[in-house]
Amino acid sequence: MEELSQLGRYQLTRVLGRGAMGVVYEGIDPKLNRQIAVKTILKGHISDPELEAEYSARFIREAQAVARLNHPNIVTVFDFGEENDIAFIVMECIRGEELKTHFDEKHPFSLEDAVRMTGELLDALDYAHQNGIVHRDIKPANVMLDGQNRVKLTDFGVARLSDTNTERTQAGTMVGTPSYMSPEQIEGSAVGPRSDIFAVGIILYQFLTGEKPFHAQGMWAIQKKIMQEDPVLPSVMNPALSPAFDAVVLRALAKKPDDRYPTALDFKKDLQRALAGEALEDLDATRMVIRPRPQSNAIQQPGEGSSTRNTVPP
Repeated sequence: MEELSQLGRYQLTRVLGRGAMGVVYEGIDPKLNRQIAVKTILKGHISDPELEAEYSARFIREAQAVARLNHPNIVTVFDFGEENDIAFIVMECIRGEELKTHFDEKHPFSLEDAVRMTGELLDALDYAHQNGIVHRDIKPANVMLDGQNRVKLTDFGVARLSDTNTERTQAGTMVGTPSYMSPEQIEGSAVGPRSDIFAVGIILYQFLTGEKPFHAQGMWAIQKKIMQEDPVLPSVMNPALSPAFDAVVLRALAKKPDDRYPTALDFKKDLQRALAGEALEDLDATRMVIRPRPQSNAIQQPGEGSSTRNTVPP
């Protein structure tokens, strides 16, 4: 896709990232003298007219969904439109990095920061869910951290306005990113707010242990583990953690949606209780598999290094 310098009234100054279907630019809104990010999708690259219509509709759905949301932990959408064969969304420009980058680089977070950032992500989802929107693609690449490591949730491209009666997507349709999908997403069946909660459970596990909870070679093998297996207890991977964190993760990663936290706020409350040292005897973590942690996965313990706080790897 050829680099652009202008879309509508928006001046595009540099490329922030590229994908298979389009480019994300940094730019300026000259009317408001405001820095912006502009996400584009080139519809002309899609040869199938039906697929082109689907991608275009999904792109506009992202703009419409997020434009309804006004929350400090959700990237703000200012405008959207189409010009020739390019659809675009104009949004808040975040100075920071994806959480995925921190995870990939094995950046250590304090336990307090891990809980805070997971809590901010849950705050964003609780607000979205209360407004009838299910994200359906929660993953570290869609979680931005600004200069103060504050969470900004982005990319509602597969978001769905939730039906409070059925909370269903189209039967047989699998939407999301395989490593962060809930069992019901893999099945292509009912999808609702608790599907997002499952994905946050995976991110929390990464915060606490430095590893994803479901390891396998290939997409289908990973999905089989998600469907059929429980992960190693976080406290086995990181002995600095209390059993309360095991209990919180277990409930978030329950195979059946009804066994998970009913709301993102409930999830956050128990996570904060675990950080405060409460035993969480009302939750049961005994069902999770206990296996030795990999020898190659070094976990920083309290007191190691220069930090005096409990630290966990990403």
